[in-house]
Amino acid sequence: MFGCGNKKPIQAPDAFLPVPNYAQLNWHKAEYIMFVHFGMKTFYPSDDHMAYGKEDPEKFNPAKFDARQWVKAAKAGGFKGIVLTAKHHDGFCNWQTETTEHSVKSSLWKDGKGDIIKDLMEACRESGVYFGIYVSIIDKHFENAGSNKYADYGTYYYEQLKELSTKYGPIDEYWFDGYKADELKMDYKKIAELIKETQADAVVYESGTMVLYLPDLSIAWPGAHGGIIPDQNYRVEIDDTMRWYPSEPSIILQGNWFHNNTPVIGLEQIQDYYLSSVAYGVTPLMNISPNSEGLIDEGTVDKLTEFKMWVDQLNSNDLAKSEDVKVTASSYRGNAHKFSPQMINDGNYETYFATDDAKRNAVIEVDLGSVQEIDGFIIQEYIPLGQRIDGYTIECRVDGRWIEVFSGKTIGYKRIILEGRASALDIKFPAADAVRLKVENALASPLISTFQVVGSM
Repeated sequence: MFGCGNKKPIQAPDAFLPVPNYAQLNWHKAEYIMFVHFGMKTFYPSDDHMAYGKEDPEKFNPAKFDARQWVKAAKAGGFKGIVLTAKHHDGFCNWQTETTEHSVKSSLWKDGKGDIIKDLMEACRESGVYFGIYVSIIDKHFENAGSNKYADYGTYYYEQLKELSTKYGPIDEYWFDGYKADELKMDYKKIAELIKETQADAVVYESGTMVLYLPDLSIAWPGAHGGIIPDQNYRVEIDDTMRWYPSEPSIILQGNWFHNNTPVIGLEQIQDYYLSSVAYGVTPLMNISPNSEGLIDEGTVDKLTEFKMWVDQLNSNDLAKSEDVKVTASSYRGNAHKFSPQMINDGNYETYFATDDAKRNAVIEVDLGSVQEIDGFIIQEYIPLGQRIDGYTIECRVDGRWIEVFSGKTIGYKRIILEGRASALDIKFPAADAVRLKVENALASPLISTFQVVGSM
């Protein structure tokens, strides 16, 4: 008998290792996360972000604290998560800990019964917001005062992490500040085992220590605060094994980490930080500082709302979605529609253009139907199957002639190229009736989820 009923469907490419695990992919998809510094230093504002463990806990009294207001502010700014300082370098604990009295238990706030971690965790879960905790490795209070209960800092710190890891539900991210980490000689392997046992779906930000014990959960300190360089490579060799190890920048939008009575930075500067972090394929923590009343400033919320409007406009402005557009490719995987170039503008990250296994290059052409003003491009690689692309160019067709307008190396989760900004500072894209993405080098068959043509902003 004849027919096509027995024709085997074209299979997706095999994963090109390493690939992100669930926690790391969740972190990538968050795109940008609110970093919140809140603690004793909030009540001792200055240009120095450090407190030294000798501050009076009774001064901690955020009388109007409202975790839901923080979450609403985060959502107003488009943040999909919040990472909070559970404990900063001064050692003051924002939760009801049994390890020390240097905590909310000794504050006037709620007669010592309050718990910042509990309240914020619950507010995040109610709203579907990613929740993480910063737990400083340094502790100036322990360093200065010691403990009647714990002879060594390693045990003290482990017990604090155990409380946080077992009493507050799911944690999406741990943020370990690596300042002087090598000098403390803590049992990092034991800490790693605790995290694997209690919070296996959390990413772990660290400074080169925890990755030795949690190589499949870790994300990296990029070496400095602020934006990073383009062409991010997630593939890093650790102990002779290639691992998924992307960088997480941390950026100050307000205060000196903690609130110091200064306003949030300007909208254009926030945009620039976005374009030198999210636009380079990584997920930054962008710091906002609640004030001593326990609220995020109204002016800050207004600025974050403006920022989200700009982000939404940028990411929804796609000339490739016009009815007049035709998308073609040099070839695609098995000529199967599900891997065709039409997948690059369907608005679904989980669908993607793919080539046959033997192909290490590709050309995707977008005919715009008429001459259009172009401000930039957004490209997304389908990273659940690995980071593959290692060289590409973008061309515009002007008066029938193809002109190269941009070249890069890696793409990763998201690459945004906007004229006059970040890595395209000196570029002016010409008006064109067609554009094309040329993958010129790939480590395995290239997979493109998105090729967006940004119209005039």
